[in-house]
Amino acid sequence: ITWTATFTPNANVTDASNLITLDNTGVTNASGSTGSGTTASNNYTIDTQRPTATITVANPNLAIGQTSLVTFAFSERVTNFDLSDISVGNGSL
Repeated sequence: ITWTATFTPNANVTDASNLITLDNTGVTNASGSTGSGTTASNNYTIDTQRPTATITVANPNLAIGQTSLVTFAFSERVTNFDLSDISVGNGSL
């Protein structure tokens, strides 16, 4: 006999060690016998935290004809990041 439920993790969580625990004393069979102890699930990971970014301009004081390296550092690995994700005022990348 199986009972199922849909698990939805909380937002803004990054945690590699999680368990769902059942208190067996809260269940009773058809004969009226109550369970004992606890039962734990297998470990699961959650990553619902959004990535953050830091942008650093190596030379923040530019004159005509000068360039500067711009570094984008992310808090975690990201995918699909490209030039179309960036807006630049008064210049170009």
